[in-house]
Amino acid sequence: MITHLAEETVNTNSNNVISVVKDADTLLSYFPYQVERGRNTITLQFSRFFILSLRDTFEVTFSQQSSLMFVYTLKSLIEKNNKFQIFINVRDNKNSTSLVHLAIRYSGEKEWIVKRYLPDIAHSLLEGISREAKRAYEIEAQEKEKEFDYSRQLNKLSFVSKLLLKSRLIKSEGISIPKGQMLDTILSSIADLLSKYKTIYVSSTSTSSSFRLLFINGDLKGIYVNENGKEYFSDENILSSLSGEFKVNVYVLLVPEIPGVVEDENS
Repeated sequence: MITHLAEETVNTNSNNVISVVKDADTLLSYFPYQVERGRNTITLQFSRFFILSLRDTFEVTFSQQSSLMFVYTLKSLIEKNNKFQIFINVRDNKNSTSLVHLAIRYSGEKEWIVKRYLPDIAHSLLEGISREAKRAYEIEAQEKEKEFDYSRQLNKLSFVSKLLLKSRLIKSEGISIPKGQMLDTILSSIADLLSKYKTIYVSSTSTSSSFRLLFINGDLKGIYVNENGKEYFSDENILSSLSGEFKVNVYVLLVPEIPGVVEDENS
């Protein structure tokens, strides 16, 4: 019996990682040295010195040992003593990442052939888990962003506080803005930042009004305006009606996720 151990840090939460680990079709698509796939079977071929090889077809079964431990067993349909076992442990790590431990074990008559390939298999499986989990995270974030009313959230102290805690103040300046030119003036002020940062938060105040803007991937996603105590949401027209002397603060978000939309463990 031979075993190889490996680990990988994945830049998303454990739920996304686990969803990939439990998807046998997706996970096994990253299993190298396969020459054929069936519904619950996989045929592998390993060669050494060009003439010595092992080709076998394995039945694949999956089991969940605990909430964080998963096992794939590949048992030969031809040579009863040939068997792979893949043990995968997933746990949350710091900074909204996950740590994936993988152990791959092989037992059979041709261990001396298979031994050299175990590191490649482990690396390929971990790479696949990382790639697919990050893709799942991006899809989840996109779906939540579509349903999220940023303009309404900009009026909530809790949401704004989270933004500020994870942001850096880039500039703070006083600007005289003519009526009808508010948005153009702000865009001109942050033009050099739009391509550098995913999320930009702008807050501004004057003697009688204030507004908050949220830009994501270069697009204006949230507008909140308070004029003489009256609130307006998602209204570019009311934004354009503002004029006068404003103190403008520009912040950039330093983390990929937007607090309140895709929460991390430390929010």
